[in-house]
Amino acid sequence: MIMKIITEQLAEQLPQDHELKKQNIVNPTNFNHIHQLLISSKIDEIIVTDSTINHKLKRGTIIPLHDHINRTGTNILRGKQKLLEIDFIDTTKIYAKNINGIVTDCSGKKLNQNYEYPSHYICHITTLARAMNINNIQGFLYNIT
Repeated sequence: MIMKIITEQLAEQLPQDHELKKQNIVNPTNFNHIHQLLISSKIDEIIVTDSTINHKLKRGTIIPLHDHINRTGTNILRGKQKLLEIDFIDTTKIYAKNINGIVTDCSGKKLNQNYEYPSHYICHITTLARAMNINNIQGFLYNIT
């Protein structure tokens, strides 16, 4: 089963009737909410979308991901290893292969415009999904500028 997710940060930037708002909206810093959402169904694939700011692209441009760099200073798995029965997870090639994919810099609450494709917390959602043995993960950014 495929689950589509957008971050609260993206949802706040979209008009009320936007198509993406029909997806599951999550607080990407809330481990329990994401964990319950993913464990409640037989999920084997997720599609996650977060916001970005890129002044070279039109507002609404959807950008596929190839990888992320976690610059948030936090790790959603910290203190949850026992619950998840993990020690270490390999996030190499965490996203489904996409030849047009880019690398995003997850920068937390505020999008850090020093990076070409900053995002908020998509790294938290995808890292938790991988820790829960969801191996088919697609990531996207929605340009809000």
